[in-house]
Amino acid sequence: MKKLKTPGVLLYFMLLCDIYESSFYVQIDKDYLFDLSDQLDIEDTEVKSMLDYMVEIGLFDAALWEEGILTSKAIQERYMAAKGRYLNEKKLEQQYLLVPITVAKEEVTEKKSVNTDETCISAAETPIQTAESTQSKVKDSKEKESIFIIERESSAHTRENDQSELKDLWDQWKMDLLNDENWCTRLIRISGKGSLLLEKAHNAMTCFDDFNLLRALEDTVRTKKDYQSKFIAWWRYHHWETDVQILAGTKTAAMPQVKINKPAAQKSRYEEMMEVAAEAKLLTQKMFENNGFGYSFTNGIETASNYTI
Repeated sequence: MKKLKTPGVLLYFMLLCDIYESSFYVQIDKDYLFDLSDQLDIEDTEVKSMLDYMVEIGLFDAALWEEGILTSKAIQERYMAAKGRYLNEKKLEQQYLLVPITVAKEEVTEKKSVNTDETCISAAETPIQTAESTQSKVKDSKEKESIFIIERESSAHTRENDQSELKDLWDQWKMDLLNDENWCTRLIRISGKGSLLLEKAHNAMTCFDDFNLLRALEDTVRTKKDYQSKFIAWWRYHHWETDVQILAGTKTAAMPQVKINKPAAQKSRYEEMMEVAAEAKLLTQKMFENNGFGYSFTNGIETASNYTI
């Protein structure tokens, strides 16, 4: 980095990528030098001098560099360790090897053994950690529960104070509205109940306050404008009821009695005929009496009287 700056570091990482992509070395020829110089946008002679310096400081093996091969013991050890049991010895170029394969295998085996021992130790320590973790979770749970209780009590206390302040405001707004002639006139006009309704307005407002507190609706009534509009809507919904017990829900309003006239039972054809016959009989009797024919009808039996023409 100090000698070759950024281009040198870039070149080194490019070489490592090309080496590990296929094997544990890379062969340098004119075409490869040209590709490197083209990617770095520098002359190929400068690339060659950079490679010479890397060999000089030991990043690559000097003896193999004379054959145009870039590799090192560290590169080969890392390659074989990465391959592990999948390493194919027959495909390795023996002439470029700097590390014996047997040594590489032994190192891989030792590393596996060390990892296994560490795993066993870690497994042995796990129960202790689990116990500590359980205790920690219980402690955290108790702390969270305590915090929740404190926050809930604090919230309840704050809510009580808030409700008390709102009640004071609502009491003031009630007096303001009832002393406002324009608002009272508007209330009488909307309700259609006359001026007597104003005498019950204060009690109705008190029931409205209790309704908001019980239903936790106090947050929606925080201004005088909200109070008067919501109160009118609430009272109209209750049909301008003036009975405090009905407004408070402790008494049920009497339902209006609706009288339903049952339809007369349908008569049979025989009954209709008998009625028509009776009417005809009565009509005939009147006709005879009016015309002086001297006939009379008693109990449905026609009797003859003195009849003269």
